[in-house]
Amino acid sequence: MTVPTSTVSVRQAVATDDLAAAGDVVRTAYFALPGYPHDPEYDDMIADVSARVHESIVVIALLDDRLVGCLTYVPDHHDPHAEFQDEEGASFRYFGVLPDVQGRGVGQAMVDWCVQRARADGRRRLRIHTLESMPAAQRMYLRMGFERDPGNDEEWDGIKGIAFVLHL
Repeated sequence: MTVPTSTVSVRQAVATDDLAAAGDVVRTAYFALPGYPHDPEYDDMIADVSARVHESIVVIALLDDRLVGCLTYVPDHHDPHAEFQDEEGASFRYFGVLPDVQGRGVGQAMVDWCVQRARADGRRRLRIHTLESMPAAQRMYLRMGFERDPGNDEEWDGIKGIAFVLHL
């Protein structure tokens, strides 16, 4: 007996994609985090993919043609969404995968896309901040070869941003 497998595809979003649905994916993923510290302004910003697609590189993941993941790739420190002042680094932000498909390789496929893009862009490092409430993401980053980078940890209004770096 053959068991059907799901197919994950990751690509750059375009203006004709359902960007509102992509924003809902990010917001839904964040809101599902235990103890997520709601901030109406930030909650709106993480969902505003339609604005980011015109100023940054938005990446979406489809699982069997269903939109299930979204992030924003930040190619360098000049991007309006850059959090790191690393002249040789890229990063990604606003990363969400729908809770009902987490653990099925969607997040790793999206990070792999960022790694490949950062290498193609000639970047020497790929950086990310994560939150204390994202232990599964932290484990994934470590499995993928990222290292903790405590010197780049941040704090935003009492919320700790835990930094990771992958040397490319």
